[in-house]
Amino acid sequence: MNIPMLAYCRVSTDKQAEEGMSLAAQSEQIAKYAGLYDLEIIETIIDDGYSASNLDRPGLKQVFSMLDAGKVQGVIITKLDRLTRSVFDLSYLLKNYMDKYRFMSVYDKFDTDTAGGRMILSILTTVSQWEREVISERTKAVLSHKKSKGERVGNIPYGKKLSSDGVHLEPDNVEQKIISTIKSMRAEGMTYDRISKAFTYNNRTGKPFTISAIHRIANI
Repeated sequence: MNIPMLAYCRVSTDKQAEEGMSLAAQSEQIAKYAGLYDLEIIETIIDDGYSASNLDRPGLKQVFSMLDAGKVQGVIITKLDRLTRSVFDLSYLLKNYMDKYRFMSVYDKFDTDTAGGRMILSILTTVSQWEREVISERTKAVLSHKKSKGERVGNIPYGKKLSSDGVHLEPDNVEQKIISTIKSMRAEGMTYDRISKAFTYNNRTGKPFTISAIHRIANI
């Protein structure tokens, strides 16, 4: 008798789908895997456009609901990161679900029915979180170094433009004039709505300034 299981698939971006992680590809891989172990896929549940940063996903909530209702005995995923990327969330899953139900991964080769599988699962999550923290630390260090050298970080702020070296920022005279004009109009007691109606300048895209844009510029 085949064991009833769920297939859970997730992608957070179109880029992931293009890189061989599409929902269809995941579903196909899980189906092949289930066939090797006499497992029956009762339903394939998907989360399209959701990250693994937390467990607040409609598809995953459906998975938990079906497990709690006793409709299936476990869940199959292609990789652990389709389920979670957080050690904290994994601890929750281990305590509330993985001790009661069977969780299997096609590529990570773990099966929570076994002690060895649970150990592999814990190691994989710890290493994954360590990698993300290292990347985050390196990114922050690079951005901090760029800022200290006066190099551009992120979008070019209003009132600035790239200098001729393509790296550093320098004042944009036209935008500086616009900033000065808006601040002067505010100093005269004009409301943001009145400024937007009286303003003759356009924004970077050639369109009239919105009230919210004028508010931001007035507070630069």
